[in-house]
Amino acid sequence: MSFEGLRVLYLTASSYGDLRVGEEVRRVRAGVRAALHRDAVTIEHLPAATLGDLLDGLTRVVPQVVSFSGHADEGFLEFETGADRRGGGHLLAAEVFAQAMQAVDEPPQLVVLNACKSQAHLQELVRVVPLAVGMTDSIGDAAALTFAARFYASLTDGQSVLASYRLAKVQMAGSSSSAADADLPVLAHDPVVDPSAVRLVLPHPS
Repeated sequence: MSFEGLRVLYLTASSYGDLRVGEEVRRVRAGVRAALHRDAVTIEHLPAATLGDLLDGLTRVVPQVVSFSGHADEGFLEFETGADRRGGGHLLAAEVFAQAMQAVDEPPQLVVLNACKSQAHLQELVRVVPLAVGMTDSIGDAAALTFAARFYASLTDGQSVLASYRLAKVQMAGSSSSAADADLPVLAHDPVVDPSAVRLVLPHPS
């Protein structure tokens, strides 16, 4: 049986080099490779991502899922500047990030913000995309890695967005290094969308 392809744009940024975003992507890729429908999922990873990388990724990859891992707070996501030296990043306002999702002809179906205090961005995002995940408070590296790896593996197994989210939270709760952060992930959605009915890896129509 063939499956519709799922394209994931995976943006990581750590201008100070203090986040394990490379390890996160490695674990996500490993989880996807071991999953049931691994051949249906393509991950386009853009490390040290800038605003330009985000826009290029949206128009060239045309992803169904956009994932951002890096620093954030209630108002901004911190992208990189493209400078030669480590230092402060480029603070992209939540509303501008949401505008980028809406600007393309084919907006993503799901946005995942694996970043501290990113729940504050979700209300803006679900005005322009059906589903979005964020964190209610600061999240540790171990918990962020654990959540991402299980979430994407579950999507690739054909689970719904809601089930994948719940399974990732269970994985966090059952891990000694992540249990304290297990309540941080939040799934938001457009009121007309049922996340239990949204499966991003589906059999190809015959």
